[in-house]
Amino acid sequence: MEDTGIRDVFLKESREILDHLESDLIVLEEGSDPEVVHRLFRYFHTLKGSSGIAGFKNVYEFTHKVESVLDKVRSGGVAVSPELIDLLLGSLDWVREAIAGDDAAPEESRRALISKTDALLGVGESAPDAAPEKADIPEPEREIEVGFRYFRVHAAFREDVFESGIDPLLIMEDLAALGKFVERKIDRSRLPLLEDMDPEKCYLAWDLVLKTKHPQQKVDDVFLFVRDDNDISVEDITALYTSGAGGRGTQEERMLGEILTEKGILTENELTDVLISQELENKKIGTLVVEKGYATDKDLQFALTEQEKIKKKVETSTVRVDTGKLDTLLNLLGEIVIGQSGINRIADELDEEKGFRLKNALYGLDRVTREFQEQIMAIRMIPVGPSFEQFRRFVRDSAHALGKDIRLEIEGAETELDKTVIEKIGDPLKHMIRNAIDHGIETPEERGQAGKEPIGRIMLRAYHQEGNVFIEVSDDGAGVNRKRLREKAESMGIIKPGDEVNDARLLSILFMPGFSTAARVGELSGRGVGMDVVKTNIESLRGSVEIETRAGEGTMFRVKLPLTLAIIEGMLVRVGGSIYIIPLLSIVESMQPRREDISTVKEKGEVVHVRGEFVTLVRLYDLFGIKSEFQNPWESLMVIVEAGISRVGIMIDELLGQQQIVIKSLENYISRSRALSGAAILGDGRVALIIDVHGLVEELSR
Repeated sequence: MEDTGIRDVFLKESREILDHLESDLIVLEEGSDPEVVHRLFRYFHTLKGSSGIAGFKNVYEFTHKVESVLDKVRSGGVAVSPELIDLLLGSLDWVREAIAGDDAAPEESRRALISKTDALLGVGESAPDAAPEKADIPEPEREIEVGFRYFRVHAAFREDVFESGIDPLLIMEDLAALGKFVERKIDRSRLPLLEDMDPEKCYLAWDLVLKTKHPQQKVDDVFLFVRDDNDISVEDITALYTSGAGGRGTQEERMLGEILTEKGILTENELTDVLISQELENKKIGTLVVEKGYATDKDLQFALTEQEKIKKKVETSTVRVDTGKLDTLLNLLGEIVIGQSGINRIADELDEEKGFRLKNALYGLDRVTREFQEQIMAIRMIPVGPSFEQFRRFVRDSAHALGKDIRLEIEGAETELDKTVIEKIGDPLKHMIRNAIDHGIETPEERGQAGKEPIGRIMLRAYHQEGNVFIEVSDDGAGVNRKRLREKAESMGIIKPGDEVNDARLLSILFMPGFSTAARVGELSGRGVGMDVVKTNIESLRGSVEIETRAGEGTMFRVKLPLTLAIIEGMLVRVGGSIYIIPLLSIVESMQPRREDISTVKEKGEVVHVRGEFVTLVRLYDLFGIKSEFQNPWESLMVIVEAGISRVGIMIDELLGQQQIVIKSLENYISRSRALSGAAILGDGRVALIIDVHGLVEELSR
């Protein structure tokens, strides 16, 4: 692999590792947990190794220091404290900056951090994982020293291991740093001929015996991030080694011996005897256990069957796929859907028998196409958890800046959403969380006076419901001050003094451009860039946002999002000679109103009376300047749609049916209308415009 390839892999994977580290550090601050400490150590260990492979020498040396501190935390030599968390978070920031700067970052901050790590490690004390010595490996030795343990290590790496940013030699150096190799055998059977050798592939494999004073957990940690995808085993052979049986037996024979021992067929002493005899007589272990009378042929056959099952265990592997390739697949699928629509149209024009046969064949194709689409969309889906975890640091730092103590709780981290949607929802969620920190949650003193716990809580929750994903951002703060909200709205001329305004209407003012109730302008809020930006961004994703609040109990923002932005189920409708598509998820019902249901209401204009509610009537032909078959609402059909708490009735001439739609973007000169979100190509080649229900409601309110 070229250096640029290795660096690209490192840059991508380091971002993920740093995000995991940041989340775990916040969790550790909230309560010491040995498992979290262990994870932090593993992540830094991986970051150290990967940075070394990618040529980030400064990052490699720095992370080695931090890893040593975490090793002391693991062993109980350093206690978890606010100072330690600050040091580790500061270290993360420095590493991020160094990686972004191509291994260059401010030297002053690095020296300050190194000074703090040295203080924790002890002045003049060497780190537990000091740089490995590259001494020659001695010949096998048999002297047994008190306090040492012996581990047989088998390490055979996959040929594509370099593509994961892993360097086996660095792993071996880390292993050597734990002690001394008293036996080493390099497996050369995987080496191809020189002319067939690929410099980007790994052909390395070792069988080693390590003498060390460290426990097995320490040895296992060296292989933590390569064990699942490579042939790695670590076996404590101290007892065998001290009895003279060390180093004997192949990997398969040891596995067979372990199976026989675990099943109670062999004792440990019998296994030791067999291993010694195996080397002296050069016989297979299975033959020896039967010859010595330790096992029957039936026992041996059982163990061999178990051994084969273990060897055939299927390894799960993953492949990184560029989202651009998935988009291309999705576009091709869209062309297939368009083609199907065209064939369906032709089938309608054929005679009954041929049309029936063709539609029957198309039914099977439609089923396969839908399954294909579902599989592509499933590949694009990723859990929201990693994105949610990134907010832990933001909540911590923002709360500290305001003298507040706030915890972020996450629920539904496994909920999946289209990667594109997740990438675009980050900023709106951050703004809502910022709003909760700055406006919602009180200071510890204020919370105490209100009889609340001093620690405030923000809940970030995701779940699936009715074909959508809902994300809720809630806090246990003071809630929205409705009195101050109304006073501010009146001072801005949004509502008139004395006007009756229901709760939903009052709270919706929070989403108006430039509106803010902040009494001060600070880093977090009060700059006039408020919740209107959140609303606009969410609606650009074909989503909606609602707010619920209770005085003294807190506030919740509920965001509703489609699973994907690429494909929708839509209802095709005709107005005059034009075809429009209304997203199925926005449709409440379709109906033909009666003449007496139509009226005009002050400040709402033309409305239709539907089930005890007045719904604003929308004449699409007027909105888009086209001719319509019907001008009287009671002669036309009406589709009732909803956007958040608002409902409108759209006048149409004809319902054409439901269809799966692949969304195409509009040209700039068309997309100026907020009432349109895209277009679709129909089977007959015609273009149908897609109605943006949220944008339509917004445009009507202007």
